[in-house]
Amino acid sequence: MENREEKHTVWYRLSRVASFVLHPLLMPVWLLLVLFGTGMLPVYLPVGVRNYILTVVVVDTLAVPALGILLLHVFGLAGDRSLPRRGDRTLPMLVAALCYGLCAWMLGSSPMLFLLRRMMLAAMACTLFALAVNLRWPVSLHMTAVGAAVGMVSVFLYAGYTHLVWIFCGAVLCAGMLGSARLYLGRHTPAQVAAGFAAGFIIMVAVLLLAR
Repeated sequence: MENREEKHTVWYRLSRVASFVLHPLLMPVWLLLVLFGTGMLPVYLPVGVRNYILTVVVVDTLAVPALGILLLHVFGLAGDRSLPRRGDRTLPMLVAALCYGLCAWMLGSSPMLFLLRRMMLAAMACTLFALAVNLRWPVSLHMTAVGAAVGMVSVFLYAGYTHLVWIFCGAVLCAGMLGSARLYLGRHTPAQVAAGFAAGFIIMVAVLLLAR
């Protein structure tokens, strides 16, 4: 539990900001913007199609899970909305996993959206992994998400998209900042932070490279 003096320190505030900006629910949206901004998704897609993709991703991976967490808090089924306790995480993570699967399905079977569908399936797999581990041990959900992001960009570099090297460096920097923030806030142990990152990275790489 943070004391009042600690809450007024610069490092505490920066850690809170990093944890919010790089929240697991926001990660799919950031990755989608990276895919569009770097040309990994076709830039010639009609505006209506791009708006549909953005709407589906934002609603399914951010709005619905966030609303679910809020409702659980309102009805007393979860404590703090940041879900610090293992018991508070089960239902929200299950809802998030289902939403990722729904998002992949709603994106359809177009070959142009193959990469985005794989990303959503990987996000679902990461969430289900965290859900299973959370039954015994509170692995860091933040680090699982950012580990998946680093894994995705790593696959792009491996495939020869060398113009993404700065995106990769930025993703690694964000992962380091986020891990430090979670440790500073006392939300997780070093082992939980490292395990979350490693799991997210491995799952994303496996889904992108090995899944058929």
